[in-house]
Amino acid sequence: MDQRLKRLLIYYAISAFCATALISGAIISDRYITSLSNTLNQFQTLKINSVKMKTATKDMDEMSVTVGSLIPSDYHTEQMEGAILTTVDAIKTRMKGADINLANLEKKENEVTLPIIITGAMSEYESFINDVGYLQSLASPFMFISSISISKSSDEKKSAVIFEIKGTLKMRSFGTGGKA
Repeated sequence: MDQRLKRLLIYYAISAFCATALISGAIISDRYITSLSNTLNQFQTLKINSVKMKTATKDMDEMSVTVGSLIPSDYHTEQMEGAILTTVDAIKTRMKGADINLANLEKKENEVTLPIIITGAMSEYESFINDVGYLQSLASPFMFISSISISKSSDEKKSAVIFEIKGTLKMRSFGTGGKA
């Protein structure tokens, strides 16, 4: 009987091992199926969103063409002129005691320029150098300085150092669809 009990115990152990393996396999298969289902749902959402994005891109392109046709052809030139005049105001604010003389705005194909002459009495050399540095650091529009002259005034009552800065403010348009 001992032999029979041992054999039965081995069958139970093998059956328990097989049952455990089958249950584990079923759990893993269920998780795999759930994961595949989630991946499929996400893929379908992605396809739907890509179609929506293509439609939105097409609508944006059509709107861009419509808006582009509403903008006047000289819009970019006017915008550049405004930026140059705003920069002149900033220079006036920074260099309070200086006189600023402007010539006429010159318009070429994709460039607007404004000749400028700044004159004034220099109170401190350091502030004058800082002002010249400011003019050279202008990014848009660019300030091209053609000459700087410093002279002593010949007024007998009051001695002063006079400066004159000649240059040009330039701004260019870089192909945004229309002519500048």
